[in-house]
Amino acid sequence: MIKITDLIKVFPGGAKALDGLNLEVNKGEIMGLLGPNGAGKTTTIRVLSTLSGFDSGKVITAGFDVDREPEKVRESIGVVAQQTGVDYFLTGRENLILQGQLYRMKRKDILDRIEELTTYFELKEALDRTVATYSGGMRRKLDIATALIHRPKLLFLDEPTLGLDIKSRQMLWQYIEKLNREFGLTILLTTHYLEEADSLADRVAIISQGKIQALDTPQALKNAIHGDSVVLTFDQVDKTVQAFAWNLKDLDYVSRATWDNDKLYVYVDNGAESIPLLAAIASNEGITLKTVMLTCPTLDDVFLKYTGSSIDAGEEEAGDEWWKQWAGKGGGGKWAKQWQENSEEAAVDSISSDSSTEKLTQTEKPESQKEASKEQWPQQGDWNRGDWDKNDGSWQEGDFQAQQEKWKK
Repeated sequence: MIKITDLIKVFPGGAKALDGLNLEVNKGEIMGLLGPNGAGKTTTIRVLSTLSGFDSGKVITAGFDVDREPEKVRESIGVVAQQTGVDYFLTGRENLILQGQLYRMKRKDILDRIEELTTYFELKEALDRTVATYSGGMRRKLDIATALIHRPKLLFLDEPTLGLDIKSRQMLWQYIEKLNREFGLTILLTTHYLEEADSLADRVAIISQGKIQALDTPQALKNAIHGDSVVLTFDQVDKTVQAFAWNLKDLDYVSRATWDNDKLYVYVDNGAESIPLLAAIASNEGITLKTVMLTCPTLDDVFLKYTGSSIDAGEEEAGDEWWKQWAGKGGGGKWAKQWQENSEEAAVDSISSDSSTEKLTQTEKPESQKEASKEQWPQQGDWNRGDWDKNDGSWQEGDFQAQQEKWKK
């Protein structure tokens, strides 16, 4: 389904994003792509999806050469980027119709597909609400639905659950597994959540410095670490502690010792037997152990081995709220403040969209929105792209869309 051979991508200024990358993804599998920031994960997806060129190598996506048949590649893939691709000022239905039209689908096929996808992702109750009122999990499900509207063979998910709460992430994992299992969809997934890759991926590729450093099933990668992991922390890391860490490599029962910031990872054959021995050595050298933790090898240990640091899901941000991104540097003034309040009220929607979810319709807008005063609308000059019609204080859907159309002109 995917075959990358000796791929090199150099950005202007000489920064090499991909340096001879080789990767194959089989039909019907979920491939997890793990790597630190700047390792080349997103660049790889951009090249595979024809969104970025490259300097040398060969790239086959969905069975087509991206250089020679880019149109066929685009017809065969769906892409869900880190930042949402849906329009916040359209309804869920309008977003799906627009996406279907971009793929030149027949109207009946679009409507049938919308019915199928919104039932599958449990979005029917919210289908005719503007996306601005969706919770983060609902927006992500709509994102994936738009990427699937044309029935692609291959789906790219770039950090699909970044910024979502744990409940929403786990719910989205279930949908991803179902898409793969029930429809045979091939999925390339980049993520910063190790448990996500461990749970979903048939195989995991670890990318660092523009190359694939390791590739296997999650369990095989963990088994390759051997033994247990003992994580030590200290009151302070001085020369004595550094010498202690250096000398551990000479012990028969220690296979490897690696620093990650102020934590010392010691890999041993038997953790229960090794901890008292390590504690005794530290005590004899006058070193105080602050904490000692024993674990079986995890993907974090694998990641640490091949990249030199543990993965940190918090090092990439999910981005600003939609109204901040749309408002730009000016912040949007009172208009943005009002929409922030509205977004917080709308966030009560759950990704599960079960039968207990309250139905919010146009006639059920909160009173605070219905009674919004004229003073809450931006004054002339607040926006450099045009002025909003502030004569009507109503927040009803039709009025807002009319104002949006005026703004677009």
